[in-house]
Amino acid sequence: MYRSLEWLSRRAMWVAGFCYLLITVLICFDIFARKFLGFSTESTIELTGYLMAVGMSWGLAGTLFERGHVRIDVLVQRMPLRVRVWLHFASLLALVVSTAFYVYGAVSIAKDSFAFNATDLTTLRTPLVLPQGVWAAGFILLLLAAVALALRSVAQLLRGDLVTMDRALMARTYEDEAAETLEAVAEAQAHMQAPGFSSTHKPGSK
Repeated sequence: MYRSLEWLSRRAMWVAGFCYLLITVLICFDIFARKFLGFSTESTIELTGYLMAVGMSWGLAGTLFERGHVRIDVLVQRMPLRVRVWLHFASLLALVVSTAFYVYGAVSIAKDSFAFNATDLTTLRTPLVLPQGVWAAGFILLLLAAVALALRSVAQLLRGDLVTMDRALMARTYEDEAAETLEAVAEAQAHMQAPGFSSTHKPGSK
């Protein structure tokens, strides 16, 4: 379950990224249309609002797996390993509880919109259950990811594998960032050296 959720969360991050890319495209098009074509889509604010909400919620689970959420851990990292892992676990349980409230609230809003057939007060008249349902799905994925991490942490505690647990739950460090950057550079170099790849074009060549 853990691996499947990790794979799904990483794909959800791609969706989140495309949401923000589409926001940029919509805003740029609306600016261009107003300036040079003399009209406005009159729906950019509505659509970008939906996309921003979906992009935010769908990126949460993947960020959790990548240990990318902001954490204030100056004191935690100075504590002994046996104390540190329990603090990591407590913070993870707090995330599970708080996310459960988010899921309850988001699903309730979507259910109410469906029950009342609510639509947005715009020209598109978008059924609100659609963006709200997709938005709620991101929180559900985050809850599943947090529960999976908690269960994995319990197993690691029972095995006494505290180092692995600490590594999986601690915030990202500058060493992690540097290692990821070096890995990306190595992959790019390997791609450039692959057969059939040419980074330069010589005059007269085809």
